[in-house]
Amino acid sequence: MDNKIRQELDKIEIPEDLHNRVILGMQKAKNENSSPVLNNSSSNKKTWSKRKKRIVSWGTVAVLMIIFFSSALVSPTMAKVISSIPYLGSVFQSKSIMTVIYEELVDKGYEIEGIGIGYDPQKKIMISIKGSDYYKEVKNEVKKIAVNKLNEKGYDAYTVEVDEFKERTDYVLNEEENAEKQLLEQKVEEKMMQLDYKFDMVQVDPTENAIFINIVGDKKYFQSIEKKVEKAGLEVTNANHYKDYRIIPTNTRVEFRVADNIAPVESAIAEGLLSKKEYKVTGVSYKREPLTFIISTSELSSNPQSKQLGAEIEGVIVEFLKSDEIADILANEEYSIIVNSKDNKKIN
Repeated sequence: MDNKIRQELDKIEIPEDLHNRVILGMQKAKNENSSPVLNNSSSNKKTWSKRKKRIVSWGTVAVLMIIFFSSALVSPTMAKVISSIPYLGSVFQSKSIMTVIYEELVDKGYEIEGIGIGYDPQKKIMISIKGSDYYKEVKNEVKKIAVNKLNEKGYDAYTVEVDEFKERTDYVLNEEENAEKQLLEQKVEEKMMQLDYKFDMVQVDPTENAIFINIVGDKKYFQSIEKKVEKAGLEVTNANHYKDYRIIPTNTRVEFRVADNIAPVESAIAEGLLSKKEYKVTGVSYKREPLTFIISTSELSSNPQSKQLGAEIEGVIVEFLKSDEIADILANEEYSIIVNSKDNKKIN
C-alpha cells in the first residue's frame, strides 16, 4: 500500500461502535476461514479453465475495505489520497480482469469451461460453457455478469462473447488433400527462396484454401514485402492449377523470456492501457538492456492529435513507474518508453 495512504489510514478515528463491529467481523472471519488467503499475482495466465478453480477467503479483507471506503466518505483528505492513486497502480494492486470475472461466475455457481482474452482484430473477453442446454440457459446471465465487472473497472474497450464449448477433433487430410498440401508447400518455399524473401514457415491448408507464409524480420521489412509475397504465392497456385487460394503473410515471432521482476509491471501496463478505448493501445511489450517499454497504438502519426495521445500514454506510465511500490521493483534502473503509431512512427 502506498505510504501516503497508510499515513492517512493511521489518522482515521473509527467510531467505537464501528470499531467493535469490525473486531467481531474479523474474529468471525478468522473462525470461519482457516485456510490462508491466496495472494493474487499479476502474472496470471491468459486462460483459466475449470480444472484450476481456487477457493479464496476474503473475510478479513472485506472488513478492511469497509473501513477504508467508509472512512473515505467522511474524510476529505482520505478521499483525495484515494483519487491520487495512479490508474495503473490500481490495476497492479488488483487481480486481472479475467480472474475477477472467472471468480465472480464460479462464486455464483456457474460452470465455466474456460475464459480468455483476444486482441486481434477486436478486443474481447471470451467465455466458454459446456453443454448445449446449459449454455442456452445461462449464456445471457453470464454475459451480463462479465459486462458488469468490466463496467465496474471502467474497461470500455472489450466486448464479451459467450460460446458453447465444443471438443476439438482434428481433421485428417485425405490422400488427395495431402498431396496438394505437400506440392504447394514445396513450390511456395522454392518461390520465396528464389525471390530471396526471409521466411521460416509455409503452411498450406487445403480445406480452407489458405497458404500461410511467416515472414522473418521487423515490422518495417514485413510491410515492405507483404503485397509482393501475396502476389508470388498466387503465381504459384495459379501455375499449378489450384485456383481460389488465399495467401496470408504473417509476421509472428516467438520469444522465450525468463520471467523477471518486470513481467508483473508490464502486465499491469498492458491490462490498464489495452482496456480503455481512450488510449487506443493495441499492444504492449518490453525489452531489457536497456529497459524499454514499447506501446503500439491504432493512431496514425498524421493525425494532429497523435503527439498528444503519445504524451498522455507516456505520462500515465511514468506516473505508475514512479510510485513507491514500482520504484522499489525497478531499483533505480533506467528505462525508456516508446509509443508507436499505427504506421510505426514514434509519437511521444
